[in-house]
Amino acid sequence: MAFLFSSLLKIYKGIKIADNPAESAFGIVVDHKLREESSQEASRVIQELKKIGLKSVIKPLNWREQRWQGIEPSDLPNVESLARTMRYQALGSTCRYLQVPSLFFAHHQDDQYETVLMRLLAGHGYRGLQGIREANAIPECYELHHVYKSGLLDNQMQKFPFLSFKPPSREMKQLRFILRDDKKAESWDRIKSYLNLDDTTTRFPGHLSRGFDPSVPYLTPLQSEDGGVMIYRPLLEFDKGRLIATCEANGVRWFEDRTNTDPTLTTRNAIRNLTRHHTLPKALQKPSVLALAHRSRLRAQLEEAEAHRLLVREKVIKDFDPNAGTLLIDVSTLWKEKMRKTRSPFAQTREEARKQARKRSRRLVASIAIRKLIAFVTPELHLPPLANLEGAVDRLLPQLSETFDQVLVTEPKTFSIAGVLFEPVFETNALMWLLSRAPYSSRQPLPERKLPGYLNYRGGVLRLDADSDQPSRHRHWRGWKTAKLWDGRFWIRVSACIAAKFHVLPFLPSSAKPFRMALPPKERSNFEKVLKHYAPRKVRYSLPALYSVEESSDGEESKQIMTLLALPTLGIHVPGLERWVKYEARYKNVDMTLLGSVKKNQRSKASLLKRTQPLAKRQSTALQSQRIRGGGQARKSHGVKDDLTSL
Repeated sequence: MAFLFSSLLKIYKGIKIADNPAESAFGIVVDHKLREESSQEASRVIQELKKIGLKSVIKPLNWREQRWQGIEPSDLPNVESLARTMRYQALGSTCRYLQVPSLFFAHHQDDQYETVLMRLLAGHGYRGLQGIREANAIPECYELHHVYKSGLLDNQMQKFPFLSFKPPSREMKQLRFILRDDKKAESWDRIKSYLNLDDTTTRFPGHLSRGFDPSVPYLTPLQSEDGGVMIYRPLLEFDKGRLIATCEANGVRWFEDRTNTDPTLTTRNAIRNLTRHHTLPKALQKPSVLALAHRSRLRAQLEEAEAHRLLVREKVIKDFDPNAGTLLIDVSTLWKEKMRKTRSPFAQTREEARKQARKRSRRLVASIAIRKLIAFVTPELHLPPLANLEGAVDRLLPQLSETFDQVLVTEPKTFSIAGVLFEPVFETNALMWLLSRAPYSSRQPLPERKLPGYLNYRGGVLRLDADSDQPSRHRHWRGWKTAKLWDGRFWIRVSACIAAKFHVLPFLPSSAKPFRMALPPKERSNFEKVLKHYAPRKVRYSLPALYSVEESSDGEESKQIMTLLALPTLGIHVPGLERWVKYEARYKNVDMTLLGSVKKNQRSKASLLKRTQPLAKRQSTALQSQRIRGGGQARKSHGVKDDLTSL
């Protein structure tokens, strides 16, 4: 692959790879330090890369922690998974340092065959038999900013961004030429304003807008992160024999790990030894297994596309608020059965059988759709498997349940899964659900991030004195520190001109009153309105809060005194903080295409949450009694309307 890239860049200078202009290639050689000769071999690889005109660097893995404990890394039972994590993190850190958005791996067809065969023998279903992907975001680097699905916003804020979303100059000149002689055309400045060519906040995807309501305090929505390092595998269509032949024909030297031939070392080595020295049944040979992987991949892609299309078509997402990390959804329109008049018992039986046959596939698509919705709010780095979402499907879509009773109506109840709290909200015509961060468990520590605000980390404590209105002339602002991912949802960073320690913790109830009293009366009133509208009830206590930490010594014991300075996602801070500290918050990467063209919902979440359990219990009880008395047909009584019978 290094030889092919070297030849490609010599012939096609400035070629674009995944919309990114490629001027040069850089080789990263990872030394796992698990073999005695690994360092020498890495040096020889570097020399070969220099011969073909590529710059390169060696990244050795650090096993110091294991060796300090007297454990040899090669003796660890999970050495493969540990080495994989360390390898990807080393690659991601190097890509961030080099400002490289694309990482290419030389996986080939034999690797794909071995991977699928391993999963097949392990009993995986078709979703696990898709094999190695041709392109995906870099794994194991979930908390590295500018590496995993983040960093594009910073790039777009630069004067000359690396990736531009502006229309090409050739198309702009052609448009200007077409409109030059058109007297009825609008002015060129007006056309440029439509294209947002000069607006840095809306010229790239991921920007959210919020409708304006005079009765609601306006809060600028957080921008959603995007970008990061993508992994590409361009050689998956070629087997190892063809790659070796290419190297031999061009005089390129290659290296192979001698441990790859030891069948007792890893499962992959055993599979490789089995396929090379034994003739497997036709169903397990390479053409059959690769065809199986292709069919599995195609089926999984179609199911994902169907779930995506369903969410967008039915406008399931009614409101997404990145500042509070909440999502309002309406799933009542999904597969809403229409009453059909059947002429004969036979037709009715056939319709019922057809409905039961659809139920299984619909449950699968519903699980995929629910997982896509959970991804907006969940703090977990990995989404739950589809098998774990069966209970959520039964609660959100009871008509798809195997034990669904057409006569009795069960009461919707609050539940949580994958760190997401589902709360039922009753509207006039439908039952909606509010998704928010589940309350923190008392059995686990609260999510916490340490953000140094100055190079002299131990130098002092942040003090906001009324006597000093301006920072000292001897203090200088430092650049933005690297953003840290807090609670798996918010990227937060700070910049300070003083020596201080900053911690990001949840908005603690014990800090609410002192923080509120520190605000001026006008800002205090606005703070109450913002909390009431955007983060009511327990939602507010899942928001990130910026604290300053002071070390105080009380006799022989030392304590940490924490002072709440700001709520970064709400843009509210104590008076005068801007003279000493700057902060910035962004939301994690989410699938913005699922939002569609849904208008932002300006109704207060507090008013929606008032319609949860008490009202739900009264309505479901009334409906249940009416359906039992009325033979399955709801009547208008006790203030219950006919449009609630769909619940």
